[in-house]
Amino acid sequence: MSPRTVKQFKEIRQKTELVIIESALELFAEEGFDGASMQSIAKKADVSKGNLYNYFKSKNDLLSGVLNYGLNQFADFFDANSVKLLTEKEFEIAIAGNFEMIKSNKSFWKLYYNLFSQSKVQQIFTEIFTPFLEKFLTIFESYYINKGHKNPKATALLLGSALDGVSLGYLMMGDTYPLQEVVDQLIEKFK
Repeated sequence: MSPRTVKQFKEIRQKTELVIIESALELFAEEGFDGASMQSIAKKADVSKGNLYNYFKSKNDLLSGVLNYGLNQFADFFDANSVKLLTEKEFEIAIAGNFEMIKSNKSFWKLYYNLFSQSKVQQIFTEIFTPFLEKFLTIFESYYINKGHKNPKATALLLGSALDGVSLGYLMMGDTYPLQEVVDQLIEKFK
């Protein structure tokens, strides 16, 4: 067996980090931040606890990794520098895309809503989510400016609150929630 190359080591490290993040995500979502231990995360990821600390220096650091992982999946779609919602069709695509992403990664979004009530992680949560939310709101505020709304920032904030409410309802009720019908009405009211 020949020695591994730097590229191979990097690939192995990235794969292991992803397994750790996905394991932590699942346990944080199921057991809460306090309920999940580094030992249980290491066991679920099939790595030693010592090796886990080679990737993340603390549970807070791991939580930051989990949050960034989830947001990076979302950020490409809502990049304030490249997405300009100039038309109603682009608005519809953005809103529908928002819910497709939530449907495809329910564990992350359950964790997201769960963290609102956990005071021990509020600072980490706020530091990571605030810049993302500001970009998201800027996209929709620009859309409402272009549409000539009287108070585009307030409308963008109201839309964000409505999106959160629909998302939370869907995550709580699962497939019994009439998501498509609600999304259709949401689009109609806010476009």
